[in-house]
Amino acid sequence: MRQPSLSLPRPPRSRWITAALTALLLVCAPACDTSSSDGPDDGRPPSAVQWRSVPKTRLPAAFLDFLPGQVLSTEREFVVSGQSEEGAVSVYGSKDGMSWYRAQPDEGIPAYLASYDGRLTLVGQMSNGGSLVPAVWRTRDARRWKQPEILPGGVPSDQVLAVVEGPRGTIVVAHDGGPFSESSDDTDDLTAYRGESLRLWTAHDDGTFGQPRQVSCPAHPHFEPHVSTVADDAGFVVTADCTNGSNYTKRLVVTSRDGGRWASGPDQFKKQSTVAGVSGDQGSVLVTRTKDSDDSPDEYVSTAWSRTSGGDSDWTRGRPLDVGQIPDTGVAPRKQQSVNAVSAVPGGFIASGRSMDLRLGHVGALWTSPDGSRWAKQATKKNKFDEVFDLYGAAELDGRYILLGRGSSKEPDDPGSHLWLGDQGSAPEVEYKGGGPAAFVGTWTWGHGSLVIDREGHFTYRWRLFRPCETEPAPCDKDTVWGGKATGTLTGDGGTLRGKLSTTNRPDDPNYRQGATIEVKRMPYSAVFVRVDGDEHGYFCAAGTEDLRCLAPHE
Repeated sequence: MRQPSLSLPRPPRSRWITAALTALLLVCAPACDTSSSDGPDDGRPPSAVQWRSVPKTRLPAAFLDFLPGQVLSTEREFVVSGQSEEGAVSVYGSKDGMSWYRAQPDEGIPAYLASYDGRLTLVGQMSNGGSLVPAVWRTRDARRWKQPEILPGGVPSDQVLAVVEGPRGTIVVAHDGGPFSESSDDTDDLTAYRGESLRLWTAHDDGTFGQPRQVSCPAHPHFEPHVSTVADDAGFVVTADCTNGSNYTKRLVVTSRDGGRWASGPDQFKKQSTVAGVSGDQGSVLVTRTKDSDDSPDEYVSTAWSRTSGGDSDWTRGRPLDVGQIPDTGVAPRKQQSVNAVSAVPGGFIASGRSMDLRLGHVGALWTSPDGSRWAKQATKKNKFDEVFDLYGAAELDGRYILLGRGSSKEPDDPGSHLWLGDQGSAPEVEYKGGGPAAFVGTWTWGHGSLVIDREGHFTYRWRLFRPCETEPAPCDKDTVWGGKATGTLTGDGGTLRGKLSTTNRPDDPNYRQGATIEVKRMPYSAVFVRVDGDEHGYFCAAGTEDLRCLAPHE
């Protein structure tokens, strides 16, 4: 930035040289320090991350009707899990935060993930002898999982609740009172065997799991215990809310140095629900919440507890969460702000959740901390966190950050997840470069048609004629190559392209006549919407996706 010109007496030359060198050193110090880290974060705290919301048109079809559960990273990739449209847990991976792929084993039912030292562990259920029992999958590449490991001593009533990895090993947490369901109609499940214990399996140094340890945790079939975990140099911490049939909730907190012997403690957590835990280079964090008052049963105050790296087992209560500053969106009392997840990233921690806004209702909220004790709220409106109801977790990979949220204050019927990308110093570019056809390049399909568009806007539109080549002359349908064909060129800027059917092999069909106008519009979650001569031809989805918008025939 240019400095203002000042009329001052000129100092002697020697003093001028000294002052110039001093100024140069001051300016250069942050960038020229040869002893500083060469890492992508440059040693800056997570508060320096600049976020940019990814347009929904660039989000994968998998994020439609997707409720994020966990957001993490390995040394190779981002990995997220959550409930899909069908209610099952799905796992996806990405190298850059933009292009996503399915990242779960071909068999089994996934539940929870953990990552440490380049390893990725997935726990869930696997069929064994006709029954579903707890199982573990391990990998260093989420597209190449090793064979599943059935956990020793696992029984069909074991419902997996968590997995955590750290320098002292891996812990899998289940409860033998499952399956749990909030529905009161599951009377058949209520007659099955149900235990009253948390079951804890331990493996060391990527080795095999032994028989489970059991910790008393009475739980009703309608109230699945909520479990949080931490694994660090000091050992393991497992917390759970155990609610019985009388709606009495026992706050369970147990710790272990090695996963063998478990003891009760620490006392400061026993009267609080623990909602999230994490460990990283800067130490460990557990987030608890306590009810604000009996007059406000749905309002809780979140508190962050931390302990440092290096084996210190003492937990310290953090400072109250920053509520933000007016006129930003989502500035509210602490009892109207809550944390869903806490993530360890270079230079500190990120906590994601939500806050109440008087005008919009619930909006996403994000806090950062260099040490797990002091938490600063990040700008809500500037980062467009107010476009969702909740934020569910963040992760970092090679200097790139991702953040997931869900719900929409502007579009109440929006069921999909939202994605942010972040970089240190400046927000990343998330728009298509060049505009026009660049945003439409690829193959778009539905049950009875396909549309291929290249970078120049040239397109080939094929549709099913219901004339099999085995019995009908050309043009005809062969396998999945439909017989109807039209070509042309699309032009335009922004999210809509227009053109004409320059050629067609069905000139007598009024729906596909030569010269008919065609309009292609980008839609959220990797789809386009096509109109020909004003008639709706419907959704076409990115090829290879199992998108219900395009699997069923268009009406």
